[in-house]
Amino acid sequence: MTRFHFTNFIIIAATVLLIINIYDLDFNNIKNGPFSGIVSNLLLIIAMILTRRDIKKRESKN
Repeated sequence: MTRFHFTNFIIIAATVLLIINIYDLDFNNIKNGPFSGIVSNLLLIIAMILTRRDIKKRESKN
């Protein structure tokens, strides 16, 4: 169960960082945006959601 809570914490932290990166995005000069930070946060959130699914499947088998 602690892994499940850890994934929740990572999802929340990645969401906060994603919001910060979107807030820092300069729409007047879009070339200087933190696109790598936004993409990496989205990939991290997707990976943690898939990890949560796997944890739930393993717990239901046992």
